[in-house]
Amino acid sequence: MKSRNANLIVIAAAAAILSACSNQPDPAKVREDVAKAQADGQKMIADAQANLDKARAEATNTANTQAGNTQTANDASGSATAPATGAGSAAASDQNSKIADAQYDVDKAKAEADYKVAKAQCEANTGDAEKTCKDKAKAAYDAAVADAKSKNDSAHQRTRG
Repeated sequence: MKSRNANLIVIAAAAAILSACSNQPDPAKVREDVAKAQADGQKMIADAQANLDKARAEATNTANTQAGNTQTANDASGSATAPATGAGSAAASDQNSKIADAQYDVDKAKAEADYKVAKAQCEANTGDAEKTCKDKAKAAYDAAVADAKSKNDSAHQRTRG
């Protein structure tokens, strides 16, 4: 009897250990989290892209308005004059800065979206594999944001001079 009880205790303990070891994430939950991250990311990117499109449209409208003002001044004076470089170029520089910042926002939104999806996909792993996966996702995110920042800084340098 003691032997039988001892065997049952060993079997119960082994079953408990095995169930703890196989504590794998629910694949359906992982898929759900990935799908949510993808949807949220697409919305972030769409919002940032809409702001970029708006900045580009404003820049085009400003350029067209300035070109129209130059043409009107030429018509009124009867002679061709050089376009104003003061206020016109400052406005163009400001518009180019807005476009550069909006492009940075799009690039950063893409990086954030990719990062959130990657983190959600990492949930399919456990232990060290999950940590390594998340570390790689974070490194890719950091590199993408640094690249976006570098492009933004370069665009601002071109805008200033």
